[in-house]
Amino acid sequence: MEGTMESAGSIAPHGIDRIRELVSIGAGHASRALGDLLGLPCRMRVPLVRMLPIERLDAPFAGAARLHEGQLTGIFFGVDGGVGGTLGILFEPATRKAVLEQLLGQPERDVPPETAESALREVGNILASHMVSAVAGVVGDTILPSVPRLVDESAPRVLPGLVLERDHLSSALRVETEISDDQGSVRAVLVFVPDPQVFVAP
Repeated sequence: MEGTMESAGSIAPHGIDRIRELVSIGAGHASRALGDLLGLPCRMRVPLVRMLPIERLDAPFAGAARLHEGQLTGIFFGVDGGVGGTLGILFEPATRKAVLEQLLGQPERDVPPETAESALREVGNILASHMVSAVAGVVGDTILPSVPRLVDESAPRVLPGLVLERDHLSSALRVETEISDDQGSVRAVLVFVPDPQVFVAP
């Protein structure tokens, strides 16, 4: 099954296909890690690739996640090494609740804010590590995520600024995929904005 590309600009098609393939591999590992944490089988959708102006990198995501756009909790990472960029893992409210209650063993309402924040960062670290390790294995290079940055509401809004911290760009490629369980009760979005150097031939 082929992925989807919307207005990929001047990047060569093989570059688009390569980054889609790498994100697909990494997201597959991340989805299995999330499933292991929750005790549920989770799967990922075929990644959607879009070239967007920097100021529109926070545009609504495809799929069911757009229904909770203003309530998404995000854990963001700078990624450095063989395939650098900005990585985000975003949870819908129900998924945030399920993650916290499974990890901490108590109702979300009883969890102190600082404990919730620490747990969400740890979950983000686990999923990001699974993703970048899988990608590193494919490209044969070291890839490391940064310390996680947690954004508790309207998380997509910070994406343009995070990308601009890495490079001064007018547009960038955004690759996204939805991770969910079979019933759709758990939903997360994995989004990756590769650095432009990823597309430069060595």
